[in-house]
Amino acid sequence: MYRTILVPLDGSGNANKALDIAAHLARANHGRLYLIHVPVVTEKDNDPLVTSPSQNDAAMQLIQTALETIDASDLDTSILVRKGAPAEVIEREAHRLDADAIVMGYKGLSRTSNEKGGSVSVAINQRAACRVITVR
Repeated sequence: MYRTILVPLDGSGNANKALDIAAHLARANHGRLYLIHVPVVTEKDNDPLVTSPSQNDAAMQLIQTALETIDASDLDTSILVRKGAPAEVIEREAHRLDADAIVMGYKGLSRTSNEKGGSVSVAINQRAACRVITVR
């Protein structure tokens, strides 16, 4: 049922909890986890669509730190680092991968959120074509 699972990671506790749930789903269904990080675009970026080497290094460290919270030795994982508006990037990657599910934190590190969740999780829940599982 859940063979292709996209997991957005931003370093938040909720994202790490989502990774744990996604890992259980992947194990139960012999699935593959796609771990994605979307770096924050700043005014200093030369190209808002291309990640710099330092952003790639920071993203890899963030993902490796998240993976250390679970035992991923038996999991099939791929790491994706993409730049852009997080909700758009996550939705686009889910479509490209033909993901069965997106498993993500209810609220991330973003300051824009409301009682319904973080702005990215709300947007993904409204627009994604696949199942979205939000974790608190």
